[in-house]
Amino acid sequence: MSRKENSNNIPKISIVIPSLNKGNFIESTLASIFSQSYRNFEVIIQDGGSSDQTLDIVNNYLKKYPDMIRCESKKDKGQFSAINAGMRKARGEVLTYINADDVYKRDAFKKVVEGYLNCKDALWLAGYGRMVDKNGKNIAGLSMFYKRLLTCINSYRLLLMVNYLMQPSVFLTRAAYKKFGPFKGTKDFVLEYEMWLKIGRTKMPRIINSDLSSFRMSGENISSKKYKDLLDSDMKVLRKYTVNRIILTLHRVHNSVRSMIVNTL
Repeated sequence: MSRKENSNNIPKISIVIPSLNKGNFIESTLASIFSQSYRNFEVIIQDGGSSDQTLDIVNNYLKKYPDMIRCESKKDKGQFSAINAGMRKARGEVLTYINADDVYKRDAFKKVVEGYLNCKDALWLAGYGRMVDKNGKNIAGLSMFYKRLLTCINSYRLLLMVNYLMQPSVFLTRAAYKKFGPFKGTKDFVLEYEMWLKIGRTKMPRIINSDLSSFRMSGENISSKKYKDLLDSDMKVLRKYTVNRIILTLHRVHNSVRSMIVNTL
């Protein structure tokens, strides 16, 4: 049965936001969600017990959109634990998560739903993305160009060589999360790359030919501060899915280049 959009059957998107003391940025994240033209979505905020203005900002949105947003604030075991907790609460047919300092592009949800409805057997969908600094200025243009190119090619072998998918531009079907989830991680990181490799081994994502999000490298977030540790974890994940020495070497070289780029930002 095809996924045809009608007045009684339009897919809901569930957006999980893990947060902890992101008061400087979460307003931009929420604004990018609630300004979307596609309105059948829910927002699930899993806060780790913020002590800054994060919860004040969230409460303002709760007052404005009480039927579209839920928030739980308590100490958790880390970002990946918060994401999985939110995913367990999700009621949508399409699931995703976005960090509390990243933002969605205009009409991102509309484009995702169009892709979902037009590809009845898709397990997941992925678009392009940008990298921005703490002020929202585009950075790492060359890096984003080649990630865009590799996303267009959309090959599992390439995904083993290079983790080219932009996390906030990736959307899973409920069936995919149920079969391949939950997300794995460490105290500091979400290892979404492992999820991508697990699903991709069965089916690569339906590609949406558009920028869907901006990923922020603020200099304050975990990805910025502990990037080398993240890349080391990335290599450990890869070794579970291939023993090909050429692929492992190319991935290691690429990670070294990524590290050098981040150090210049």
